[in-house]
Amino acid sequence: MKSNVRISKLSLAIILVLCFGALGLFVSYWFSRQAEIKELAKQETLLRGELDQLSVWGKWTIDYVKINKALAHLSKNRLTEEQREMLTEQIWQISRSYATDPLLILSVVAQESHGNPNARGRMQSGAYSGALGLMQIKLETAKKMSAHFGLQIETEEDLLKPEINVTVGTAYLIRLISKYGNWKDALIAYNLGHSAVDRMLESGKPLPTKYYEHVISKYRKLTGIDFLGTSSP
Repeated sequence: MKSNVRISKLSLAIILVLCFGALGLFVSYWFSRQAEIKELAKQETLLRGELDQLSVWGKWTIDYVKINKALAHLSKNRLTEEQREMLTEQIWQISRSYATDPLLILSVVAQESHGNPNARGRMQSGAYSGALGLMQIKLETAKKMSAHFGLQIETEEDLLKPEINVTVGTAYLIRLISKYGNWKDALIAYNLGHSAVDRMLESGKPLPTKYYEHVISKYRKLTGIDFLGTSSP
């Protein structure tokens, strides 16, 4: 049976116009939505960047507080407030520059001098070892390192200044970390001297780990202190 329905040219034209119009509206809407999605994605990326930056700033702030409180804890009032603030700034800057946990640096201070800026090292025999200050640096080592920082170190009294002692000590420690590529060997070299460690490594002898274990023990104690004054869960 043949259909008697016939579509006039005018009707067909109207239908085509409507179809193309609908298609045009759809395409326009699609492009509009794509632009909105791209803008939202851009805003999300910017927001994530800002949140990441805030997270970094927050960590830096917490680190600063930890350093200051740890110095107060270790020194037991043997540092003036001005000295503590200066040392806090120094250690904070070093930890940022070298991506180093500041409490590890302070663990060396704890092991070497127990936070006493006037400490003078002694050998097992009781004789003076020549090591001085918070990080127990010898004058000969300090003179070699100080040239890199424009520091004038001539006498033991210069090295007993906490801000100079910590600058030289942390610089020497960071240099050892760069040399050996890890904290363990660097700490052992800090204690024994890099020449002794080099000889042991070359001969295949195992390195003594007692000093390293003591420093790590001090580090665990420092990280366990509630420096921010928050209650434990």
